[in-house]
Amino acid sequence: MKFFRGVLLALTALASYAHAETKPATEIGTLAGAAYRIDVPPDWNRRVVVFFHGTSETPLLYTAGEPLSPMFRHILQRKYAVIQSGYSAGGWALEEAEKDTERLRGHFAASQGKPDQFLVMGMSMGGALVAMTIERHADIYAGALSLCGVLEPSDALFQRDFALAAAFDYYFPGVLPAFVPVPADYVADKRMVAKITAALASKPAAVQALLRWYGTADAKSLPDVVADTLTDFRDLQRRAGGNPLGNADLIYVNSGDDAALNAGVRRYRADAQAAAWLARWYTPSGKLTRPLLAVHDIGDPLVPAAGAFTYALTVQRAGHADNFVQQYVAREGHCVFTPDEVARAFDQLVDWVDAGKRPAPGAVPDHPRMQAKETTR
Repeated sequence: MKFFRGVLLALTALASYAHAETKPATEIGTLAGAAYRIDVPPDWNRRVVVFFHGTSETPLLYTAGEPLSPMFRHILQRKYAVIQSGYSAGGWALEEAEKDTERLRGHFAASQGKPDQFLVMGMSMGGALVAMTIERHADIYAGALSLCGVLEPSDALFQRDFALAAAFDYYFPGVLPAFVPVPADYVADKRMVAKITAALASKPAAVQALLRWYGTADAKSLPDVVADTLTDFRDLQRRAGGNPLGNADLIYVNSGDDAALNAGVRRYRADAQAAAWLARWYTPSGKLTRPLLAVHDIGDPLVPAAGAFTYALTVQRAGHADNFVQQYVAREGHCVFTPDEVARAFDQLVDWVDAGKRPAPGAVPDHPRMQAKETTR
């Protein structure tokens, strides 16, 4: 899934380090097969942001001299250090990411001395890692920020995608390759997206049926969403040692012709052990004893914003509703935040952690300090 590809490039296009300011000290290296990057401001406040990136088909690498994403600029200006692992594996690498990032956190503490505070932050798949980390390690982390994060159970997210792909296959048979197993050489490249786009253009009514059922995305983003689903299925099948997804017991509704769709769609049943693996990586527990602020794009076609409410209910059932707040930006796309919006969210988390000032749910609020800077440029 294109959880992470292009996110940092998009943010880089929105802002740059053109300010005449002292650059942070940067360390780039490798730990147990995972590349990492550490940025420490010269006047470090002894606090650290541990960052989880989203999915990438191959592990991320960091290059000396490469500028840090502008979304971290404000965090460094507030004197926080930022550490991030590229993970030792690509795909839905929650298991590797957890171990690689904890190893990096230990490396940082050993080389810089024990920090006064750790915060955890992540985007897309990194949001699942944020929830997992803050639930399991409240003794280490003081607060968390999830941006466009997967906060609903992982199997719920991918089951929705699987059902979408099966419905697409019903309306447009022969366009997609096999689902179980997905061919090892499948690539969601421009040719595949063009093939899906052409098929969709041939049946406008089927496009509307798919969009009504899926509940997010639009006609423009749908081809990429469908193409990417099979990349995810292939990765999950390899990791889980079988097929963790199915639609055997799903009743499709709101398609506009539910009887025909349910009668004609091909049914698949998940392998029990593979499904159990996906549920383990990760189903949130709701045991949230530290503040977690989540921010989402309303029109996110890959990680639907409504999934965060599933997490809100999980936290509520566990008796920790006061520790979760969901905010949004009114924009379409996946992880399309501006650096200023990330800064506003981060400042709210800091105020919540340090001063007990719980943010209000709703739209990400204006940032008075940011407005002041903008009017003086």
